Amino acid sequence: MGNSENNNKELTVEQIREIAAQLRNPTGEKGIEMGHIMNEANVAMIDHTFETLQPVSGESILEIGHGNANHLQKLIKMAPGINYTGLDISETMHLEAKKYCAENGLEGQTTFVHYEGQTIPFASQTFDKIFTINTLYFWESPEAYLNELHRILKPGGKLLITYAEEESMDKLPFTSYGFTKYSPDKFEKLIQNSKFKLESNRQYVEKITSKVLTYDERKFRVGVLMC
Repeated sequence: MGNSENNNKELTVEQIREIAAQLRNPTGEKGIEMGHIMNEANVAMIDHTFETLQPVSGESILEIGHGNANHLQKLIKMAPGINYTGLDISETMHLEAKKYCAENGLEGQTTFVHYEGQTIPFASQTFDKIFTINTLYFWESPEAYLNELHRILKPGGKLLITYAEEESMDKLPFTSYGFTKYSPDKFEKLIQNSKFKLESNRQYVEKITSKVLTYDERKFRVGVLMC
């Protein structure tokens, strides 16, 4: 944990719970700040997810939990002709994402949808690819949710789930509040109980320092699921 261990000890239970709540569903000014913190902390996760996603011009791509969308310029530069849709439970992030894209000339290629987190509001076989980063912990009915994602993917479509391993999550006090943590084995068993087939579950290791998320060694994985 490095220097963050001492910092975390200074936080009250109320402050730790507030961090957990803002990570789950960023709201208000604190939510806007959390959106920027998440961008800073998740650079490696985002980069490896995009490298694995391999977006192709013309594809329809959905992101679950897009945050403030400050990462989208990077994605669209990889494949300028993609059709991107972002889905988020946070009204604050929904508005921040639309604002960011308007300010950066991305409105024509991006659509954002605010929803309640359970029922995915898209027709069957809508998307070529779906990706999500650090949302798995908050899925209330993960098997049912996976099957909903399977429903909206086109045949042969691909779902990428990027998540920090349980071993690393255990080092952060706020993950005790409202987070379901996944070891690689637990993740793979979840996929086995869904309609997806697991193609790969590759591990990456990084050192990370931010205002909230600090690790000497964070282990995370990019799971690739196929229809």
